[in-house]
Amino acid sequence: MSEDINNLDMEYWRDDIENIKADSVHGSIFLSNQALDIVEEFVRRQLYRNRTELIQALSKLSNALVRAKPLMALIFNRTRHILDYIQNIPKEEKNIDVIRDATLAEITTLREASEKNIKVLTRWGCRLIMDHHVILTHSASSVVEAILLEARKQKKRFRLICTESRPLNEGAKMAHRLAEAGVKVRLIPDADIARAVDDCHFVLTGTDRFTETSYINKTGTHAIASLAHQMNKPVYVAGETSKVLLKRTYPVRFAQSEAHELYPDKVDNLQVENVYFEEIPIKYTDKIILEDGVFELKEFMDRYL
Repeated sequence: MSEDINNLDMEYWRDDIENIKADSVHGSIFLSNQALDIVEEFVRRQLYRNRTELIQALSKLSNALVRAKPLMALIFNRTRHILDYIQNIPKEEKNIDVIRDATLAEITTLREASEKNIKVLTRWGCRLIMDHHVILTHSASSVVEAILLEARKQKKRFRLICTESRPLNEGAKMAHRLAEAGVKVRLIPDADIARAVDDCHFVLTGTDRFTETSYINKTGTHAIASLAHQMNKPVYVAGETSKVLLKRTYPVRFAQSEAHELYPDKVDNLQVENVYFEEIPIKYTDKIILEDGVFELKEFMDRYL
């Protein structure tokens, strides 16, 4: 690796990645878009002299982004996509300006395709909502929010139950936004999920990642899915196909979040565990909503896993 690659100027992005790592409020689409912006800015700055230096520096940036949010499949798949694209540019092409421009164009294409996929997925998800349905959701998925807003736009008469989603209460914030948009919302504490599952027609959640046997979502989703399974209430999970990331490709790693969010003081013999995300067995899922359509669980597993 050249001396320039080791220069601290090449890693100006460290603070931006720390901001992504510290962000516990926004979802995977928002943060993966931020990650893609960081990659795009790095390519645009052209602190590298040739393809080899670009790949080496971008690999380091990609690894740092993935470590910042190891559960977010979108960040892993998007950054790997860009690296693969650069590596597949014909070897005969030596002009780094041409490589840079082609890479920037591919990033734009990737971003546009993602936006299109979300719009299509939203329309598919909206089809599952009928008049007088009561829907339960947990945490604050931007895809779920988009589906519900589209259903409201289509003047479907449904009601929503939102958990507050402690410790950061992102579910309460989404409930506020949807209520302002005209959706009839009931906000409940996380501990009230048994009553909520009993009252709802189905559960609708997003996900950060699909694996061979599970999906990743906010802690508490596993309990909701288990209750829904026992009460014969369907569970629908919405997420793009680019959120499929098998464990054999990249392992699932959970991290502790800030202890003070649960309890402000340090006390002897008191261990505070604050884990935001968990694996939910995919067997508890009835339908998967993708940009390719709405799939029964077996069909989804056969086709994508």
